[in-house]
Amino acid sequence: MPTEKTTGDRTVVADAPWTVPAVYTVLPILGAALGWGLTLVAEWITGLSWFPFQGLFELFLRLPDPVELLAGIALGLGVGVFLALWVHNEMLTVTVDRDGIRLKRGDFDEAIPRGDVASVFVDDKLLVVLGHRRQELAQVHFDLNRDQLAAALRRHGYGWLGADPYGAQFKRWVPGADGLPRGADALLKAREHAAEKSNESDLKELREELAAIDVVVRDRDKKQYWRLADPAQTR
Repeated sequence: MPTEKTTGDRTVVADAPWTVPAVYTVLPILGAALGWGLTLVAEWITGLSWFPFQGLFELFLRLPDPVELLAGIALGLGVGVFLALWVHNEMLTVTVDRDGIRLKRGDFDEAIPRGDVASVFVDDKLLVVLGHRRQELAQVHFDLNRDQLAAALRRHGYGWLGADPYGAQFKRWVPGADGLPRGADALLKAREHAAEKSNESDLKELREELAAIDVVVRDRDKKQYWRLADPAQTR
């Protein structure tokens, strides 16, 4: 379960402290168990002509029985450790204090100064920090406790919204859409290609370039939706 911890003038909303050791314990054990199970079914799998990687299973079965057992367990253990590292890396930590809000998940690490923040909300498992011109200063996938986040933000004087106040203004992007600033259409086309390739770094970079020309973009069901940060501005 998520937890909220206040130390001095700082509040951290994150997964419970026991989550990380549990992940590093349970997943490697499960992986090792599956690796052991692999040694029991490997011969049966080689009898399935449709099953992929038949050559690898045949090589595996040529190993001496003790080596085969150790190899299976080691392989499963390695996969379990890899998954544990990935899960740990994907855990979100939100730090709130008098100076600003910091969001950290994996390679995403962004600090937003207090003076830039107008309000914060969570919409469809997406945490969004809004600026004073209705622009999105940051967004990140959110899987923690909303009530704990709301309490942390209010405790430090930040505005908390129950939903996206501008959600109804988003329009589905189609090439050549009316109302887009100059250059936005090309950026959205490039971002569509980046989304098809699941290129997270390009998606982030293109989102920032769109923000620079006052275009807010949101993904829904593998489609792009947009609105202007400041509807009074047209370029």
